[in-house]
Amino acid sequence: MPSVLPPLFHKQSSLRNRLLVTASLVLFIFLGLMGLVFDRAFQKSAENSIAERLKIQIYGLLSVTEFDSLELTLPEILQEPRFNNPGSDLFALVLDDMGIEQWRSPSSVDLALEDLGLFHQELAPGEERFGRVSVTADTYFYLSYKILWLGSGEVATPFTFVVIQTSEAYYREITSYRNNLWGWLVGVILILIGVQAAVMKWGLAPLGELASDLKAIEDGRQAFLDGEYPEEIEGVTKNLNLLLASERAQRERYRTTMADLAHSLKTPLAILKGSANQLEYQGASKAIEIQNTIDEQVARMDEIIGYQLERAVIDSSTLIKKSILVNPIVDRLIAAMEKVYAEKEVSVELNFQDCTFFGDERDLMEVLGNIIDNAYKYCDKRVRVDLGRGKGIDMKVIVEDDGSGIEEMHRTKMLNRGSRLDSHEAGQGIGLAVVVEIVNRYGGEIKIEDSILGGAKVSVSFG
Repeated sequence: MPSVLPPLFHKQSSLRNRLLVTASLVLFIFLGLMGLVFDRAFQKSAENSIAERLKIQIYGLLSVTEFDSLELTLPEILQEPRFNNPGSDLFALVLDDMGIEQWRSPSSVDLALEDLGLFHQELAPGEERFGRVSVTADTYFYLSYKILWLGSGEVATPFTFVVIQTSEAYYREITSYRNNLWGWLVGVILILIGVQAAVMKWGLAPLGELASDLKAIEDGRQAFLDGEYPEEIEGVTKNLNLLLASERAQRERYRTTMADLAHSLKTPLAILKGSANQLEYQGASKAIEIQNTIDEQVARMDEIIGYQLERAVIDSSTLIKKSILVNPIVDRLIAAMEKVYAEKEVSVELNFQDCTFFGDERDLMEVLGNIIDNAYKYCDKRVRVDLGRGKGIDMKVIVEDDGSGIEEMHRTKMLNRGSRLDSHEAGQGIGLAVVVEIVNRYGGEIKIEDSILGGAKVSVSFG
């Protein structure tokens, strides 16, 4: 369904523009209604003021009126000059109870009134009536006031005094007031819109800073949202930082997992390569043995791939842990190394004590496989593996070799991912780093020392 919203309210429009337009509409409506209220109140006040002035004029006429038993008389020259001037804006009439005109001011000579009953009908003595009357094409204000005049013999004669005024002055006053009122209101609206725009710019500035920080993160200029934000959006920024940290950690985990996978596959691939070479020189009697070796290593590679992919998406602390006998795993690894490094004719000394590892078997394979593989790789002719347990230690493995060893100043560096002290042997320098990562996860300990065989001594223990 196509959008029916105006362009200013399109879903991609500025939040500041939305708020400013909405606030401006509310301001226009509010001040518009206030203007109408003020205008109506002023009109009412102006009409009341006219009514009061007309009443004063009636009182002035009453004060100079005389009546005898025959007729009502008023002075030829009245105190209010406008009553005396024909064509002025003020007129006066006196009607009897029958609506017959008894007197008319000199100013009203040309005033043609068709229905005089409007001024006195349904009007009680002492009562007044204020209103408007149309004469030809003009509108006039009038005030009628009915009295009972006591004559001789206590006879009361009713009269209605009527004062009429043109509406030109009234409309001029209303027009002037409206011009001033709406002029000021428009000015106030423009000023308030400017103030609102400034206030919204200031109030929404943190959102602009947030957008800039997000752009900086997108461009790689910063890693997290590290600005100072108001408490209303602080929770959002904290959650975004957590999301960014989680995404980076996941991405790093994918990267390291792929490196670990490549590293873990080296040994099975070396065995497969050696087995394939043997097929060329060995007879049929060795074919079954070589086939079993290939099947075993393919299964091992499949297991390694599954393990590393699982590590990439699942926190290791959630993996199922169980009791695992360590001795058979060491035997399997030694057998594999004998095949990989067959040309070195390494002499292996094994000192085994029954011990148990509590955790994931694949983690144990990674730890033992890396340190034993390094011993075979860097030894001259001898490797010794001690396996046992002690007080507060469920499993401890010590792997030594008679190689060139590792200087003390380089031992800490060796435990960092990608660090290698030699460039003659193939490798990525991540084996010991993987060991350290797994050992730390299980709360274990790893040490690198000098071996009595002359090379390196690597000890790994799990409590």
